[in-house]
Amino acid sequence: DRNKGAIYALYSRALREQPDLQGKLVLEFTIVPSGEVTMCRIVSSELRDPQLEQKIVARVKLSRFEARNVESMTTTKPIEFFPA
Repeated sequence: DRNKGAIYALYSRALREQPDLQGKLVLEFTIVPSGEVTMCRIVSSELRDPQLEQKIVARVKLSRFEARNVESMTTTKPIEFFPA
């Protein structure tokens, strides 16, 4: 959740050029014990904006989570994007 701000900032910038841009994006990503994201891919998207989708994937890969002594974890995360 603490990484949401950077993702929504990318969406806000894209919204300036496409005011009707909205929809759900489902990401799958892997977090390793060090807290790094080693894989991120789009499972599904209603955005229909490949450039924005790739920017979001790149941003998620830069995210860092708290290091923990656990197994690597792959999870999915839906994100809803709607104009304010």
